[in-house]
Amino acid sequence: MSLERWSKSWGGPSKRQTIGEKFRNFINPPGPIRHQVVNAIYRLTAQINKLEYSLSKLQAYDKQLFEKTVNALIEGDKAKARMYANEVAEIRKMAKIILTVRHALEKVKIRLDTYLIVGDVQANLAPAVVALKGVAGYLKGMMPDVFTELMEIDEALQATMMQTAVAAPAMVGGEVVTEEAQKILKDAAIVAEQRLKQNFPELPVLEGAPTQSGLPGQASVEEGK
Repeated sequence: MSLERWSKSWGGPSKRQTIGEKFRNFINPPGPIRHQVVNAIYRLTAQINKLEYSLSKLQAYDKQLFEKTVNALIEGDKAKARMYANEVAEIRKMAKIILTVRHALEKVKIRLDTYLIVGDVQANLAPAVVALKGVAGYLKGMMPDVFTELMEIDEALQATMMQTAVAAPAMVGGEVVTEEAQKILKDAAIVAEQRLKQNFPELPVLEGAPTQSGLPGQASVEEGK
């Protein structure tokens, strides 16, 4: 069952396992749910650290190019300044995506941490799983290793949810789950925008060069697919 179909039919009848799924679960039965969530948190933290490291490298490179832009303007070479400014703008697009993904993953991690404390599977895990899949898509071409790892974490969490789908009462409908996931990503995009303005100085206004306000906007579940 795809995540979209599952989220829409959360309160409906459970999916009947195929013969292949039954055989796979017999050979390699899923571990305890709590253990799977703890493992997901550990793997998620590792990816957050990777994103933070990549962000620090981008910020250092941005600083170098920004200084070259300013020096070119001082020298009166507007063509060179425009070239550097365009490179800075591209770096900041990447930085904003990484910032958005990182903050979204932190929100997802908080959901998983809350599940370990409260134990409310649907209220805590469902929006986290939907948001995780949505935000992972942003890194598919930029950081394929992180994208692959996030998708594997997402699949593991989906399997965890399926284990509880039969026994757990239907507390959260698909539309509510998606709305909560959208909120996670929207909040992450807002924080990313704020941090981008704090840590990356505004580019000089140059004809033909993008400004900071022209960088990508807020994320959504649909956009990240």
